[in-house]
Amino acid sequence: MKRHTYTDRFFLNLFFVLILLLSGSAWAAERKVLVAVRTGRPPVIDGTMRDQAWQQANVAGGFHQYEPHNDRPATYDTRVRVLYDDNALYIAARLYDQSPDSILRELGLRNSGNDLNADRFYVDINPFDDGIHGFRFQVSASGVQTDANMSGSGRHGDLNWNAVWISEVGITDDGWIVEMEIPYSALRFPRGDIQEWGINFWREIRRTRETSSWNYVNRSVGDDLAYMGQLNGINEVSPPPRLSFYPYLSNYVEKNGFDRGWGNSFNGGMDLKYGLSPAFTMDVTLVPDFGQVQSDAKVLNLTPFEVRYDENRQFFTEGTELFQKGALFYSRRIGERPVSYHKAYSERKAHEVVLDNPLETRMINATKISGRTAGGLGIGLFNAMTAASTATLADTLTGLTRKVTTQPFTNYNLVVFDQSLRNNSYLSLINTNVAGSEKGYTANVTGTEFRFANRTNEYRISGSGALSQQYYSDSDNVYGFQYDLQAGKTGGTWRYYYTRKVLSNDYDQNDMGFLLRNNRADDGFTVSHHLFDPFWRFWMLTNSFTYTYSRLFEPSRYTGTELSHHLMVMFDTRFHISLRTTYMPRGERDYYEPRVNGRYYRTDEQLSFRMTYSSDYRRRVFVDGRFHYDMQQSAEQKEMRGFMIQPTVRVSDRLNMSYGFEFSERVNDIGYVSHSSPDSVFFGRRQSPTVINTFRSTYIFSNDLSLDFNLRHYWSEVDYDGQYYLLQATGIAEPVQKDLKTPGINYNAFTIDMLLTWHFAPGSQMTIAWKNVIDHRENILRQGYLDNLQHMFTHPQINSLSLRVLYYIDFQTVQRLNEQLRG
Repeated sequence: MKRHTYTDRFFLNLFFVLILLLSGSAWAAERKVLVAVRTGRPPVIDGTMRDQAWQQANVAGGFHQYEPHNDRPATYDTRVRVLYDDNALYIAARLYDQSPDSILRELGLRNSGNDLNADRFYVDINPFDDGIHGFRFQVSASGVQTDANMSGSGRHGDLNWNAVWISEVGITDDGWIVEMEIPYSALRFPRGDIQEWGINFWREIRRTRETSSWNYVNRSVGDDLAYMGQLNGINEVSPPPRLSFYPYLSNYVEKNGFDRGWGNSFNGGMDLKYGLSPAFTMDVTLVPDFGQVQSDAKVLNLTPFEVRYDENRQFFTEGTELFQKGALFYSRRIGERPVSYHKAYSERKAHEVVLDNPLETRMINATKISGRTAGGLGIGLFNAMTAASTATLADTLTGLTRKVTTQPFTNYNLVVFDQSLRNNSYLSLINTNVAGSEKGYTANVTGTEFRFANRTNEYRISGSGALSQQYYSDSDNVYGFQYDLQAGKTGGTWRYYYTRKVLSNDYDQNDMGFLLRNNRADDGFTVSHHLFDPFWRFWMLTNSFTYTYSRLFEPSRYTGTELSHHLMVMFDTRFHISLRTTYMPRGERDYYEPRVNGRYYRTDEQLSFRMTYSSDYRRRVFVDGRFHYDMQQSAEQKEMRGFMIQPTVRVSDRLNMSYGFEFSERVNDIGYVSHSSPDSVFFGRRQSPTVINTFRSTYIFSNDLSLDFNLRHYWSEVDYDGQYYLLQATGIAEPVQKDLKTPGINYNAFTIDMLLTWHFAPGSQMTIAWKNVIDHRENILRQGYLDNLQHMFTHPQINSLSLRVLYYIDFQTVQRLNEQLRG
């Protein structure tokens, strides 16, 4: 244990030394300034800029290229004007183009602007001007809206965030025009008579893939929010109260399995947004309905770890960037399978059968409050409650039934404090708490996340840490901790940084978060070279090398050494390729696959190769794909190989279709089968092919009406060939003459999601959804794909047809309407 203590002290001291080194001054680019003009009458938003109100606004021009060249002016001129009043911000842009007939204008779904073959204009707004947070409002030349929360979410931001705003576009003889009306209800800003916001305007010319910005952005740093200009002139704004309602009504017609008839259900509920202040908003969902969310991409899991699925419920994806600090919150814990789901089966008495055992807990409601003070302190509060979940058991002799509680009433809480600092830095404190999931049990996790950078944002120290506390009323409490640290040069042509990640053997955040594995201590060093300016046939070229040394935290035992190389290339034909090679010269000591504490499975050297590629997305037909090959020496040579190819066809600016085929295969895969004692752990040799077929098509009738179709069929088999192994104390799997008669596995996951969406008013929509689900696992292996497909459709399936109407009601709109009626 002293070894860990001295090591951790060393890194703690190194951490403070690096902070002092980074605190020195450095040159920072000069910011542009635009003064917004107050208007007494809001301009008409019609995509023409004919309204005289625009003539009084100041002009922002002189755009700089971001790519392909980051050192020269934009090819075509762009001029932006900004007005404001007490209700909204108004933005108009005239985007000049010598070939207006060549402006690309593919239609698409809302928030699909980044993937469309269309020119686009967007504005990034940071009302707190801290270089860390912001909102993006984007419009394509075809009029498709895309909005995103840019706070810590990569270059394209978090597209799950949705706001209600107005935009119109128009094509002219010398280019195109975009006009926007962004109500203050879509933003959050500090109190004060004088507002100074960070802002930047962007333009992409799709046919040449040229991106430019009003305020210069250093591409080698890779942080758009750190290079915003400033918007001044917004003074003495008195925004109206922010209160909006989203009531919904939904009706479901469902058929579950072959033996049950069609059922009908009617639901109603409401989401509410209330502006506690210009900077803080409360979101509440009452009696939520998530029946139309996208189906999960289910997979067959043979590992000892949980599979993490994406969150598709809108309430948990929209405006949650503050709650993602420290990576301690996994929202799918709320409403997931009851903690004691299997209790209904393990506690069955003689002659009892399980009549009903809910697969999900029912969420009663959820509330989130978030915002940021004028001093840059972000505050987030989250609460959700799920009702008690019970299974029903029946005695087949007497007919009597009884209830078994599989999860009591459970309360989920999350608190976040996030302080913005100089040089686009921040320091956060996070706490999660879950009470009631089991009788006499409470889980608490307290953590931090930080980033400290110099003025150019090229040198950084970042990391996180957390303490988990599990309290039991009838047993000893359990405490654990984790931390990770990254320090070095993360911007510029040459980059290098050191990383350290430690998780104690008792650390557990899975009551409200997601953790794949604990008990590890990894040290790594990465050096990379980035070329951003085009040369010869290359548009972009990146090389990186990483060395990682891994051990268990307790006891401190070696688990592996990894060397990796990553190459990314973009050619002038817009063909992109990524190559990643990983080599483990001493193999791996896997302490998880045996499923027995203290035992490990040892492999010899390992080599893996990954390649992904994509062709020019501007073409009518383009292709995405990947290929992988893994080789591992153990009791026998194990191979994993596979490929995926996905062509996409843009039939027109309204219709696109995409088909994906993926095949992968595990050859001589040796994995856990069973154990009767810690000394008798058996592995088996298996062959496991997997085939995935996907088809997606989208037809856009108009910017307000669309039809989206998604089909996915996942098929995986596992065939044990009769060769078994006994795991030795040395970690070697030795062959044994023993027939464990392990059954094979045949797993199918088939889903169809078809959605007709009509945005009949701003923020309001009607959706008609058809969902079909087959999720079946059996021990009978089929003879080929077609034979399996035929048998799959003989198994029970879920069919659901639903209609959902969501209506956006803004309190101010209703109030103005009442005043007009009275007048």
